Amino acid sequence: MIGEFFGATYDFEYNIGDKLYEFAIMSYEDFDKLKAIYTQLIELVCTAKEADTMDEKLDCFFKMFQIVRACLEFSPYTHFYTQVLIDIIVKTYNSKVFRTDLLFKSQIGVFIENPKYYAKEFYEDLEENSYTIELILYEFTDNIEKVSTKKHNEYIKYFETIRDLLIENLMEKKTDLKKRLELISKYSNNSIVRNLSTEERIYLYEAKRVFDIHYLNTNPAHAIFLDTKFKTKYVCDKGLSLQERRLDVDDVVKLIKEKQIAVEEVYELENTEEQIRFELFKVIQNNFTINKCENCGKLFIPVTSSKNPNQKGRNDQKYCNNLYLDTGKTCKEIGALNKQKEKVQNSSILKEYNREYKRMHGLHYNHTKEFKEKQFKEWSEKARELRDTYTNEQIEDFKIELKKLSDLYWK
Repeated sequence: MIGEFFGATYDFEYNIGDKLYEFAIMSYEDFDKLKAIYTQLIELVCTAKEADTMDEKLDCFFKMFQIVRACLEFSPYTHFYTQVLIDIIVKTYNSKVFRTDLLFKSQIGVFIENPKYYAKEFYEDLEENSYTIELILYEFTDNIEKVSTKKHNEYIKYFETIRDLLIENLMEKKTDLKKRLELISKYSNNSIVRNLSTEERIYLYEAKRVFDIHYLNTNPAHAIFLDTKFKTKYVCDKGLSLQERRLDVDDVVKLIKEKQIAVEEVYELENTEEQIRFELFKVIQNNFTINKCENCGKLFIPVTSSKNPNQKGRNDQKYCNNLYLDTGKTCKEIGALNKQKEKVQNSSILKEYNREYKRMHGLHYNHTKEFKEKQFKEWSEKARELRDTYTNEQIEDFKIELKKLSDLYWK
């Protein structure tokens, strides 16, 4: 990703779709955890910049990676926010200027209202260096003049302002994403939509504003198109030496197999909005299922079994497995029951059938010798067949026929 600096030293991997869903269903209280992590990050980087010895600076430098990792585990969409926060702290100390210009350069779209923190024109036009690990370490450990308590407090207040604006912007992204996924959920369970080709589905969701609509002059006509800026690259973490490359093709192929060399397709993303847009694109492309619970209204990923929540399930599931309020039951348990109750309340046939079923079951339970279980099951089966034969408009006829049936089994 462009802007990949001050980051974790190891790869952070996650499944596309799953983290998108988790981010969309976060509560606003969840972001208090991120605020606490960012507060810790601010304190650590400030400590490093104000430290007197190189050992102290380096100790903070490596501790920083652990905090960055915690941010990624909170949500991978914090990546660009975390990077710009660290960059602003480091470069503010190094330049003695509030480096608000880095907000605009990172394309996060955060606006700071306090004129005191407005970006300096010189820095707005300054092109930032492409980071290498050596340059990162230099920026982080570069010695600065002693910072007074007043200046330190001034910096902290500024960094906390940046922190709050970044989190607020990320929360807006979460709200917007939830709306997009609800739109996808609304249409994706339609069999007609699911039978569309990938290209047709992309066009459909573009038209339904899951993505922003843009217009491109494609003479002779205007066309709606998905605004994707994802840059594709092919990378390989292994390779052949110059001497090995000069071998015959058969030998080169053999070495490729032995060393398990493979090229991977990667995408270069510049900000969190592009990261989310890219994953939404993949969700639509792969018909990834995220449903909206008909009981609690929350988004959920269907599963086939509560014993294996990671296993993807049918896309037509209507209820989630989350506990509903303080009932101690899941929406899946309550939702179907509520649906059945609603169905019964709206059907005079079902009301009458349920009333008679309870009566006959009570008679069987209290007179097991005279009204055996086998007889009750026979009655029950024929009663259901009778129930499915009549409509609500034929309720009186149904009552008469149901009574005749019951009289055959219990007189």
